[in-house]
Amino acid sequence: MMKKLLIHACAVVIGTCAMARALESKPNIVLILADDLGYGSLGCYGNTTVKTPHIDRLAKDGMRFTDFHSNGAMCTPTRAALMTGRYQQRCAWVPDEELSLVFREQRRKNPVQRWAWGLSSQEITLPSVLCNAGYRTALIGKWHLGYDRKFHPMNYGFDEFRGFIGGNVDYHTHIAGYGMKELDWWHNREIRKEDGYSTDLLTKHACEFIKQNKTKPFFLYFSHAAPHYPWQSRDATSKLSSNEKYREMIAVLDESVGAVMESLREHRLDSKTLVLFCSDNGPQAPKGFAAHGSLTGKKGDMQEGGHRVPMIAHWLGVIPAQTTSDAVAMTMDFFPTFSRLAGVTLPQNHKIDGADLMPVFQRKQSFADRTLHWRHGDAWAVRQGSWKLMGQGSQAKTLVDFTNDPKETINHLREHPDRVSSLLKLHEQWVAEVGTR
Repeated sequence: MMKKLLIHACAVVIGTCAMARALESKPNIVLILADDLGYGSLGCYGNTTVKTPHIDRLAKDGMRFTDFHSNGAMCTPTRAALMTGRYQQRCAWVPDEELSLVFREQRRKNPVQRWAWGLSSQEITLPSVLCNAGYRTALIGKWHLGYDRKFHPMNYGFDEFRGFIGGNVDYHTHIAGYGMKELDWWHNREIRKEDGYSTDLLTKHACEFIKQNKTKPFFLYFSHAAPHYPWQSRDATSKLSSNEKYREMIAVLDESVGAVMESLREHRLDSKTLVLFCSDNGPQAPKGFAAHGSLTGKKGDMQEGGHRVPMIAHWLGVIPAQTTSDAVAMTMDFFPTFSRLAGVTLPQNHKIDGADLMPVFQRKQSFADRTLHWRHGDAWAVRQGSWKLMGQGSQAKTLVDFTNDPKETINHLREHPDRVSSLLKLHEQWVAEVGTR
C-alpha cells in the first residue's frame, strides 16, 4: 500500500513539475474558429448524425465548455471582440476619409454591418500584442473586419495571411460572396489564385505554418470558412442534398482539426501549445438539421442558439483531460488569456472587457459573477448568473432562468419585476458606456 502511495505521489510531483515548466515558457497558441457552427453540431455536444472523431478526441483530452458564448450572434462582431478583448461596440471604425470604390460599394450594400466596414486603427489588437512579445503570428482563413486594403489583417499585427477578406467565398473558385463576384483569396498582401477546396487548402497552410515555426513561439489564428454558406462538398459536381453537404462540411472541418493536432504531435509541440476550438456564432444550417441541439434560436438571435457555442480547450499536461466547465465565458476572454501567457502588461488606462481563462482551464477557480451583454440591431440580451433578460429597443420582452429552463421556454417577466428592472438598468448603463454601433 505504501509503495502505491509513493508511486502516486511521485506521479503528482512529476505532473506538477511538467505543468510548471510549460507555464514558465511562452506557449504556442492555436485558435481554431469554425464559422456558423452550432452548439449541437458535434458528437461531443450530443450530435448523433455527424461523425466528429477528431474534435471529440480534443474534448476528451481537454476541457469542454457547456456555457461558452460568442460575443455576437453574427460573424464580424465576434471577430472584433476576439481581436481586441473588448465589446465590439467600442471598436468599430468611424468613417474619416475617402476609401476605395470596392469598399464604398460594399458599405452601400451592408449599411448596418459597421464592424464589417473595418476595425478602428486605434485599437490594441491581439496579434500586435503577441507579435511585440516575440510571437510569429498568422491568420489562416477568414478575416471579415474590413474590405478595404487599409483594413488588411497584416496592418493589425499578423506576420502572415493566407485566406480571404470577406464574409464568405465559394469553396472551389474562391470568388467572394455577397454579390462582390471577384477573387478573394490572398497570400499575404497579394490576391492569388489557388486550386482546391477551401477547407483543405487552409488546413495545408496551417500545418505548413506550424512546421516552419516549430522552434519559436507562434500564434496561429485558424479561422475556417466551414460550415458557413454556400454549402458545398469537396466534389464540385456533387448532387448531394444541402443537408448532406452540410454534414460533409462539418466532417471535413473535423479532419482539419485532426490534421492540426497531428502536426503538433509530429513536431512535439502538443505539450507546448494551448489549442482552443470554438465557433463565431450560432448556426445557419439547412432546414431539418438540428445544428443548435436542444437550444432555441439560431444565428442572429438573442436566444441561446444564436450565441451559445461549442468551445474546447486543450493543453497537454496543463489543462486536465476529460473535464467540463460550466463557466460562463465569451470570445473576448481570449485576449487577456493569451496576453497573460505571453507575459504582456497592457496599459492601465486601456479598458479590457474580457477575463483571463487560465484559472478556469486549470480548475483553480471559476469566474466571479459578472454581467454579460449581447446586441444585434435593436435586439439585445443581458445575463447575470442564471438569469437572462432579452429585449428590443427600450423594451424588455423576455426573462428566463437557466436553472431549470435551458431551452428558454418560460417567460418570468411578470413574476419578477424587480429583477427585470435591475437587469434593464444594467443594460441601459452598458449601452451608455459602449454605444450602439
